[in-house]
Amino acid sequence: MPPAATSATTRAGRVRRPRRARRGSPSELGAKGARTEARILAVAETLFAERGYEGTSLREIARRAGLQQPGLYNYFESKQALYAAVLDRALGPMSEAMDRELADPAQPEQTSRLPGLMLSHLVEHPSMAALFQRALQGDPDAVGNRLVLEWLERLFAQGLATLERDREASVEPIDRVDLALRTIAMFNLTTGFVLAQRAFASMVGGDLLEPAVVERQKRLLDAMAVAGRAGTEGLKRNRR
Repeated sequence: MPPAATSATTRAGRVRRPRRARRGSPSELGAKGARTEARILAVAETLFAERGYEGTSLREIARRAGLQQPGLYNYFESKQALYAAVLDRALGPMSEAMDRELADPAQPEQTSRLPGLMLSHLVEHPSMAALFQRALQGDPDAVGNRLVLEWLERLFAQGLATLERDREASVEPIDRVDLALRTIAMFNLTTGFVLAQRAFASMVGGDLLEPAVVERQKRLLDAMAVAGRAGTEGLKRNRR
């Protein structure tokens, strides 16, 4: 199990924020301290995505953030704590949004918005897609991968729970394997989009993460989700 300084899953399924070593409280650090912390997190997110956890040093993070390495410890007590904080900053809002979606007792059709909701949060931190791929393809026992996989397990569980809610509201039975495949499809559609910048640039040029392009992708995701739901229901009717 990771030490207390890292992200850890609680009994309730939530991921605790990492413990950070600071010289003072957040209020004592003030606006300047908050800006420095945000700069450290942004630099660390980029470097971790480019080089992986093992290939990234605190010395390089501090240098790019405009600090001496000892100054970094005023905000994060270790590389592991910093990595956990990077994940928490990027994935915490996504997880909370999915929790709100799961708690909403509205009609099942709302699930068609889930991929777009995930994409909205992912484009805020596009480096997460690369970290996901590293964790899913690398050594699951490596420190960095283990922290990412903890988050992925939670996000997958939330996506599956949302789809299961829809299954309970449907008059048609939906196989759990099908639910798992839908959850994986949502994950691939959102992360794959963020990873396709070079392909997009080679085909049409421009920035894949430009707001207008992201909105077009979200509309496409919504349409695919609705079509998938209609197709599944149609197949079930034909089997009768």
